[in-house]
This record gives sequence, structure tokens and C-alpha cells, in this order.
Amino acid sequence: MSSLKLKHSGGNSVSLNPPTSAPTSSDVAFKLPNADGSAGQFMKTDGSGNLSFATLSVPSLKVRQFKYKTEGITTNSNSGGWTNSVESGHNVDITPTASDSIMLIQVSSVGGNTNSGRSYFLRLRRKINNANDDDRGGMQIGDGNNGGMQSIGFTIVDPAPTGGWNTSHVVNYRVRFGHDGDGTARYDYSSTSNLTVIELAP
Repeated sequence: MSSLKLKHSGGNSVSLNPPTSAPTSSDVAFKLPNADGSAGQFMKTDGSGNLSFATLSVPSLKVRQFKYKTEGITTNSNSGGWTNSVESGHNVDITPTASDSIMLIQVSSVGGNTNSGRSYFLRLRRKINNANDDDRGGMQIGDGNNGGMQSIGFTIVDPAPTGGWNTSHVVNYRVRFGHDGDGTARYDYSSTSNLTVIELAP
């Protein structure tokens, strides 16, 4: 197996070696570009052995819509595990403007469980055209200072469903909270909770 060896004036060398296994065709040839590329570019092939420098293309997304809600909490405590009460009060409706949009949802609140040794949960729920009610994500925290309240928040990236968004349907996001046992779960405690939905699209 031959190699192309370039020797430095200091005595060391850099080698270009062929692949370990034989090419699938009889010969493989690469044609180098005529000139150097710009800083940060990479070398690409056209699939026929012609090499060139190119700039990495990163798709850009624009904010199409921005909706939020900071009020309307109908129930901010619950002593029976999960509750759906807060869903009717803290929710955002958004109608996608593009089928391939990405929804960025942010939730922030102060909450927790009044009893020690218990976990506290937040869930983000989604309905499309008032159907297909499901979880899109959430978070869990452990015991906060023997049952104390904590500042909590999370961000969810919700891509378009299979087949894309229907731009005539209303997408509803809402928050659900609860805990795993005794005590009282509290949401929106001594502060204003925020639910923000941002539509991003090319």
C-alpha cells in the first residue's frame, strides 16, 4: 500500500494514505479545488470526485407568533394527587401559521408540596382542535426544604406532528400539576405563573 509523504524541513512528515479496504470500483480519483476557501468553510464532494469548499447551511427560524398567559388560575392547590382544575385557567390557544412550525413552550411558577418527603410534578398538556389530549413533557422536583415552595420552570420543544400542523386548527397548551402522596400540592404560590408559546417557522 503506497502513500504520499510530505516531509517537513524539521524532519517530520505528514502522510496521505489510501483506505484500508479496496475501493468498490477499479479506481477512485478526487479533484481538488482551484483555490482555497474562506475561513470556517468545509470541503465537500459532488459525488463524482470533484471537491470544493462550501459554507455550512443552517436553517433559520423566525418568530411567527408569541402568546402568553399570566393570569386566570382557577385552582392553585390540590390535596388529592393530580388535578385538572388549573388546566381550565392557565392555558394558551394558538393556531399555527405554517404546517412545519416548531412550538417553543416555556412554563415558570412557584410551587411544591406542603409535606416533606413528597415529589411535586408539572405537566404540559396539548390538545389539537379539542382532541388528542396528551402530555408533551414536564418535570419533577423532590422535597423542597421539608415541604417548602420552590421556583420552578421548564422549556418544551414541540415539533409538528406527523403530516404537519393543520393551519385551521386551534392548538391548546395548558399546565397540570400534582404530587405523589400526602400533603397539598400548590401551583402559582405567592407569585404570578407564566405560560408562553412561541411559534417558530422558516
